[in-house]
Formats: sequence, C-alpha cells, structure tokens
Amino acid sequence: MLFNRRQISLALTSLAIPVRHALGAEPEFPNRPVRLVVPYDAGGGVDAAARPLARALSEVWGQPVVVDNKPGADSIIGTGEVVHAKPDGYTILLNILSIVQNPHLRPKMPFDTLADLAPVVQVSTEPLYLIVTKTLGVSTPAEFVELARRRPGKLSFGSWGNASTGHLLLNSLQRKAQVDITHVPYKGMGAAMQTMMAGDLDSAMVPYAIARIGLETGKVVVIGAAGPTRSPVLPQVPTLEESGLQGFTRAQWMGLFAPAKTPKSIVDKIAKDVTAALSKPALASWLAQGGASPAGGTPEAFAQIVRQDSDYYRDLIKAANIRLE
Repeated sequence: MLFNRRQISLALTSLAIPVRHALGAEPEFPNRPVRLVVPYDAGGGVDAAARPLARALSEVWGQPVVVDNKPGADSIIGTGEVVHAKPDGYTILLNILSIVQNPHLRPKMPFDTLADLAPVVQVSTEPLYLIVTKTLGVSTPAEFVELARRRPGKLSFGSWGNASTGHLLLNSLQRKAQVDITHVPYKGMGAAMQTMMAGDLDSAMVPYAIARIGLETGKVVVIGAAGPTRSPVLPQVPTLEESGLQGFTRAQWMGLFAPAKTPKSIVDKIAKDVTAALSKPALASWLAQGGASPAGGTPEAFAQIVRQDSDYYRDLIKAANIRLE
C-alpha cells in the first residue's frame, strides 16, 4: 500500500508523544488535581488551615487542590492513606505534632512514620500558652510553681486528653519543678475552658485560639509560653525558658508530608511553592488570626525539626511511662 506525504506526516506526529514519554520527559508537576489529606474532622483547626492553603496552592499551580478529611485513630487513618498512596506528589498530607508522638505512644503502629513519609515543608508554628484562672492570684510561671509546692495535689491542670501534648508538658513540668498537680483530661479544650471560666479548673496549656476565649472574659491570665521565642501574637508573654523553666522550647507546628519515595524534584517544588504562598499577606494574616506564624523553608529543614521533635517527645513519653493501645 502506498502512502502520500500527508499520511506519513500525521503518522510521525502521532508517534512523537509516546517517544518523548519513553525517553523520560514527563509533564510538569502538577498537571491534574492534587489531593490534600487532612487526618482530622472537617471544621477543626487543621482543616481550617488546610482550606486557605489549598486555595493558595490552586492559584499557584492552576490545578484544583482538594481537601480530603480522613479522621480517626488520632490521625493514623488519614496518615496511613498517604503512606500507601502513589509517590507522585498528587497525594500529600497536612498534619501536626501528634504525627511524631504517635509512634512512641502506640506499640503497634501500622507503618513507620519516619521511614514511610517524606517531610515536605513546615507550614506554621505556634506556642502553647500556660494559662491560669485569675482567682488563683499568680502572674508568672514561678509564682504558679511556688503555689503548687505549697498546695501539693490541690491545683488542677486541664488537657485535651490523656497523652495529649498538654498532658505530656504537664508531666514534664511536674518532674522538673518537683510539684504535684492533678491532671484533668477533657475530650477537647473547649470543654476545659468552660470549666476554667466557671472556676472549677485552675490551669491548662492551650493554643492561642483557646486562650483568647478566656482572655476576652477577663477570667483567665496567660503567664507563659512553651516555645523557642515569644509569640508575635502575645509578645508581652515570656517563654517558660525565660521564666526559669528549662526544656520547654519545642513549638507546636503544622506541616506537609508526602509518601517516602516521592521524587525529590517534586518534594522541592511543593516546598518552594508553599513557602511562596506563605509569604503572601492573605495567608500569613489568616494564620496570625489563629495565633500561628507562617513557616516555610526546605524539606531538609523540616526533616530536621521532625527528627528533633520525635526524639524530644520520645524522651518525655518514656519518662512519663505513658502508652496508648
């Protein structure tokens, strides 16, 4: 069969695309929607941060970034979905500090967090604030500790559950200051704050969004912050380290993770684009409203933070002898 010149040209053109793919020339990432897994309920703090971040990345990439809530088992269910996702950058995870606490609290994890996930970029940082009821009559961490020494077992401290960050920090405070404070776990810090404002709870370690509720009523005093530096949201509040309580310099954070074998070029691009989005006033000011500071940076910098916090909370959990089944 004879072919004319036009037929031969069309045949060669149709071969061009598969030949390019065979040579390894892939379309630039991303060229289709990206799934952002949030391992917590819709409407919660992580979900609330995920949605403006997803909108910002959608604008940068020209592709939809779809928030997918997969709550359960203290973020293990949603995190597991990302661990087992195809490592191509199209499924990423937004999680918080509990991701490095879980392996030390739970002896039977379904995956190896540090080995099976690649830290991509730190999204935000935030201290936890030591708050007390105004009627307690203390205004500094040192006064709080001294009162606890004078009244062993009489002061109460609320947290959002057993083995929560607040509980772990209380346990550390008790050991370092050699005081006895009664731990009262709640199902959420909202309930703890209501109890505190009613005068039935003395103290707690909470994020700014919760502390602000008490501050607005005038019934709660913020006396210290657990983190490396003072927060720009409450710059008048000293860190616990400044106040003489050593070992409370690790901040709360939120960050993005990808499956472990995701190509470095894609991980680097996501980190770069998230950092650029966080530098824009709209997203930065939105985070500040909730008490957080935008972070950003490289995957290597975030990986170091993840390793350091894993070691820090491993030691706290071991010293407290706390385990979850």
